[in-house]
Amino acid sequence: MGDFNVKPLEANLDFEHLAYWDVVVVGAGPAGLAAGLTTAHRALTTLLVEAKDKPGGQPQFLYSDKRIVDIPGFPDGVTGEDLSERTYRQAVNALVQFRFNEELVTIEDTNEVQADDRLKRVVTNKAAYLCRKVIIACGLLHYPRRLPVLDQLNSKNVHYKVPKIGDYEGGRVAVVGGGDSALDAALIALGRRGLVDLIVREAVPTGKADTLAHIREAGGVVHLSTEVAVARFAGDRIQLDLTDGHQIDCALTIVQIGFLAAKETFERLNVRLNDDGSIAIDPYFESSRQGIFAVGDVHGDIKLITVAWAEGIQAAIHAFKEITSPYWLNEKRLRDSKIALIGDKISQAARARRKSP
Repeated sequence: MGDFNVKPLEANLDFEHLAYWDVVVVGAGPAGLAAGLTTAHRALTTLLVEAKDKPGGQPQFLYSDKRIVDIPGFPDGVTGEDLSERTYRQAVNALVQFRFNEELVTIEDTNEVQADDRLKRVVTNKAAYLCRKVIIACGLLHYPRRLPVLDQLNSKNVHYKVPKIGDYEGGRVAVVGGGDSALDAALIALGRRGLVDLIVREAVPTGKADTLAHIREAGGVVHLSTEVAVARFAGDRIQLDLTDGHQIDCALTIVQIGFLAAKETFERLNVRLNDDGSIAIDPYFESSRQGIFAVGDVHGDIKLITVAWAEGIQAAIHAFKEITSPYWLNEKRLRDSKIALIGDKISQAARARRKSP
């Protein structure tokens, strides 16, 4: 059955001169795109702010060429790039408005009120936007961890994502890292006729064992308990001295050694954080500041694309209900809190009975 709440925004809206936005979504990854689609489909004016120059998040920037096989509706799989492009096109068709190359700085409270909602001001490195609700979906992991020994080369052949190259033509590629992203990058390079050396600091890679097996079957050389000790230029190539005694001359390197958390950004938001620096949320994906929601990786572990979609949709619906039915939603929250409190008391009583002689 279709969603009877879905209705289009008016195409002739002057988005450039709105006094405020109903919803500002921060981050154009899977969770943010799903949230923006959902609010726009409920006729809420929606602005989506993205720090990078294009939408898609991790599927676009980390594994754009990898075929993802666990997305419902794509029996033959879909690449991260194709999935991102399709979702972005759907959002544009729904009249979600986008601002790229704008990174979140902070979210301020204001004294301006609209229909009992105290407006918030989302401040980026380029502009500021008034809105009724904010959905943060910028990911817990913002920036790839750099490898200084390679960065000092300042070379265009040192990559922190898989470069768009159709065929490596037997060129040698060094992939640094032992997680799933590094293993996927090695497989992609092998699939493009590259000669791959996978350099893993750990004795056992943290990525999937079957992916590692495929790398070895395809002829990839795996260096375990190994790091890059020295990097230098050898003509137009990069020469690496490894701690296991090997020396590699490669055409390019791909570094996938994890990411730096966005904890500093989250701390500026004055919201309650979990021990790992992620944003703490309630069952409605709302943070400790009313009207600010958090979905996807920002409130914990890295999530599957479909999970990020689901969270974005749920938070968007809760934001919609706060705007259109605030009293109903507050009463439901109060009821849910009472039920949870009763459940806690019953559990405590049961534990006490078990401990009594």
